[in-house]
Amino acid sequence: MGIGYIIGCLFSILLWRLDRQRIFDFINVKSKNKIKNIYAVQFSYIFLIFIICLGLTYIKNNQVYNAITAFMVIDISNTERKNLKNNEKKHFYDTISTISRALICGFITPLFLIIMFGNGLAIVFAILYNLSADEDLFILGFIVSIANIIPSMMAEVFLYIIYVFRNRKLKVKFKGDYISNLFIVPLLNVDILAAFIESVNFYSYHKGNNMHYLKCYGDYNNKIDNVCIKDYLSISYSICFIVFIVFLVIQLI
Repeated sequence: MGIGYIIGCLFSILLWRLDRQRIFDFINVKSKNKIKNIYAVQFSYIFLIFIICLGLTYIKNNQVYNAITAFMVIDISNTERKNLKNNEKKHFYDTISTISRALICGFITPLFLIIMFGNGLAIVFAILYNLSADEDLFILGFIVSIANIIPSMMAEVFLYIIYVFRNRKLKVKFKGDYISNLFIVPLLNVDILAAFIESVNFYSYHKGNNMHYLKCYGDYNNKIDNVCIKDYLSISYSICFIVFIVFLVIQLI
């Protein structure tokens, strides 16, 4: 039952050089140049995605469709290249967010949507996620954030277990922001947990009430380096492996 997903995932890894984000950026730039109103652009995307989703419902569930779906929605294998290709000083609030986004949006959320709603919605999410990289498309970003809530919590369970065993501590200081982050910026809690695992601070940029400020989570003095980045990457890949095994088991039930 899961052979199609395995093949699709394998091809996603083998073709890791394919930058899907760049493809969607190209489409988005062309669309924004032709349709000047940002609201019209977003509703056009939503309408087209609805048509795509409707069309996908007529495709019978077969292994070819499963393989195509997995290839389209799984996008995590180029994360290491993006974070380690430069030898310059690393900024953890950038690198950790890149890895967290790949873990949640490029792996856990699509597989969760396949289990709950089928291939079609997972493909729709992948399209929305890649388009939402443009901050002007805030409506699409809002939809993506909602879809990431439960998958983010799933990742947090794994990260919290690792944090407890590694640091011998139970408490993680979210500074009272856990619930608000969960529903507004669900990936932020994942970033914070990852920072605590690596024993470094995480800095988050906030906007609100006509104010712009950085908020620091953690009370460490350690500096980010390649070791920390590689360690979090290995943790991320391990979580992906476990989640994929669980996904395949569910497909066999």
